[in-house]
Amino acid sequence: MIVDKIKKREVTNAKNKKANIDIPIGKWLKCDNCKEIVYKEIVRENLNICPNCGHYFRMHIGKRLELIIDDGTYERFDLNIETTNPLQLEDYSKKLKTLREKTGLEEAVSAGVRQYKW
Repeated sequence: MIVDKIKKREVTNAKNKKANIDIPIGKWLKCDNCKEIVYKEIVRENLNICPNCGHYFRMHIGKRLELIIDDGTYERFDLNIETTNPLQLEDYSKKLKTLREKTGLEEAVSAGVRQYKW
């Protein structure tokens, strides 16, 4: 039988073996759709779309607005909405504070006024 002819891999002690691989951290992305590893700069040049399968990666609101709106035709403004916790979730304010620090945004949405140029 063919299964009898397959050799098992020998387990090596990974602790004693040094890794000679030097991969820069933060330069690569893994596509959630096709599971391919893609160079981050190629994804940026391709407008945050996977070059292999066409899957859309998440994009920061500032970058998205920069891509879809002409310069000088849109003015963002703050909504000044008071954030509440209607479901009384535990650690909601702590999580909200962490996300605001991480993203640099106060709200999950962006609002603005279109300025017409005649």
